[in-house]
Amino acid sequence: MPAITFEHVSKAYRRHWGRGSLREALPQLFGQVVGRRRPDDADLLWALRDLSFTVEEGETLGLIGPNGAGKTTTLKLLSRVIRPTSGRIEVRGRLSALIELGAGFHPDLTGRENVYLNGTILGLSRREIERKFDAIVAFAELEDFIDMPVKRYSSGMFVRLGFAVAVHVDPDVLLVDEVLAVGDYRFRDKCIEKINEFRRRGKTMVVVSHSKEMIQRLCNRVLFINHGQAVFMGETRKALELYHSGFVSEELRRRGQVGRAQGKAIAITEVEMLDAQGRPARAFRSGAPATVRMRYRVADEPIESPMFYCRVRRGYQILHSATTARVGLSRTFPAGEEGIIEVHYEALNLLEGEYGLNVGIARDQFSPILYDSHDDVLRFEVHSFLHEGGGFVRLPHRWQLGEESG
Repeated sequence: MPAITFEHVSKAYRRHWGRGSLREALPQLFGQVVGRRRPDDADLLWALRDLSFTVEEGETLGLIGPNGAGKTTTLKLLSRVIRPTSGRIEVRGRLSALIELGAGFHPDLTGRENVYLNGTILGLSRREIERKFDAIVAFAELEDFIDMPVKRYSSGMFVRLGFAVAVHVDPDVLLVDEVLAVGDYRFRDKCIEKINEFRRRGKTMVVVSHSKEMIQRLCNRVLFINHGQAVFMGETRKALELYHSGFVSEELRRRGQVGRAQGKAIAITEVEMLDAQGRPARAFRSGAPATVRMRYRVADEPIESPMFYCRVRRGYQILHSATTARVGLSRTFPAGEEGIIEVHYEALNLLEGEYGLNVGIARDQFSPILYDSHDDVLRFEVHSFLHEGGGFVRLPHRWQLGEESG
């Protein structure tokens, strides 16, 4: 019998719920309650449409798809945070969800008090929490801060405590949604090892991630969804090939794929990569030149000397960051201006693999305020004719065979 059954599940949200006056809303609500009036389908936003899948006991299922595909909605339905509009969901055993870590924390309570509160919400008895308390605090590395109100915690401390509580529930089913994208690399490695420990113990998991490497390392099968419907369900390699080489490439070719300038003083409206001949490209040879071209648009007020940045990433790690602060881009960008700014890489010294770009515009090099930002806005591949070992970057180097002096 499957550990998870997701059968013909649909989930709809009302676009305009709560708008208008109470006088207008009450008759509509009363009509729906007594059955005289059905909701207007045009007013519904369908996050999922007739989605079905099963996960066997001890299996790790990957869930992939573009932003807005319905991945997080699926996990929230599994964890009973929200209810389906139609369909049947069954989960066997104790479940723990690494979706919104610390969502049950109260900011005015201490870390100690929140461990008891969150543990109770996740289904632990007080005796179980007492037995696991020291292990939770040690895993979160918060021994010196556990009696401090969590509103004074940094974001990293908050996430560490939330993760530690969730994994010490010792669930039969674990749901993971991109939570490893936060925190320092050392703690991420510890979290990954904890997840691998669950796998070795035969726990059932559903993992949502944009990281190809993470899905490959953890998942037995993959479900690829888009617009709330299944595109492919099956072997991990085939699902990733379909998504990254087919679907994603087509999406990235569309002009204006960023295109969310509304309400922003200055915004990046398009990003593309070019090869040495100035042609759009998504694959490069290791060591070859490449250009990242960003189109921008200024709104109704001039902007004084903003700082553009472009970061090369692999998974959750930033491998290189280029900013216009180094070239002193000190000029006024007039209201209504539309233009292009480019960063030229003389040699793309990356080893074979898949990489992504984060781009954005900051107020200046000293300010944390961002006018615009887009993480993982574009993905590209690097290929090499020779095996160059492990790692990410290709450092210029040479080998020399020397002789011992007699």
